[in-house]
Amino acid sequence: MPLIQNPLEKPIPIMKGNSALTSRLSSDDLPRSYYQLVSRQNGGYMENMRFSTAEPTSDGLNYGLIHYILGLHEETSHGIFQQQRNDLPDYFIVFSANEQQLFAFDYSVIDDFGEPAIRYLDLETDNWQTVAPNLAALLEKTNSYQMEIPLVGKMTLSEVEHSLLLAKDAAYLENLWLHLEDGFDKQWLFNWLAFFAEHAEVSFRKATLQALETQLLYFRLQLPKNAEDVLDLFLSDEKEDLCMQAEILRKEYKDN
Repeated sequence: MPLIQNPLEKPIPIMKGNSALTSRLSSDDLPRSYYQLVSRQNGGYMENMRFSTAEPTSDGLNYGLIHYILGLHEETSHGIFQQQRNDLPDYFIVFSANEQQLFAFDYSVIDDFGEPAIRYLDLETDNWQTVAPNLAALLEKTNSYQMEIPLVGKMTLSEVEHSLLLAKDAAYLENLWLHLEDGFDKQWLFNWLAFFAEHAEVSFRKATLQALETQLLYFRLQLPKNAEDVLDLFLSDEKEDLCMQAEILRKEYKDN
């Protein structure tokens, strides 16, 4: 399956019926390939995110990155109805959004099968380019990729969540936790710490316990209500050394 469910969000059913998306287009106009995709999973992060481009994008000189395919619902910001914009031509339907970087179905260009072309839109740099003749072609040309963690500036929320879900090794995860130490919502962060506290890979849990230690000892005034619940997950870990580290952390946290 090309989409990954966000483990911190509950699946949302597909919205039934026809509803307006732009002044001239509605959900009935969405391409068949999109319906086929969301019928298997109603929105999610891409398993493969990188695709080649003929022109530069904000991601690279000859490639772009696509993160989240919006679901066919209107309940959250991850729904396609919440992401349509009045400042775009009415023949665009946005189906993926990463702040000012958008992907839209372009109904001004239709292929022989009635499928709209895919337009990449970077509103910050005014970079608009067609990157695929249809959604199926875009999905087919995507490849696996692990984002570089910037030394300056912060990744967007979509970039961070996507990177967490696609983390291939504990060293990369450790660097992600360092990137997330400050500047992000603590409740959101601790929800992800809780998720990785139960990861199947011991090395991932070790990296997460180290990140939890930093939060408990250096960000006490910002901790969410579930902070100690995450520590409890490590106190009951099947690996004795992790339990011992968690117990030492618990004592240090309580004594401070």
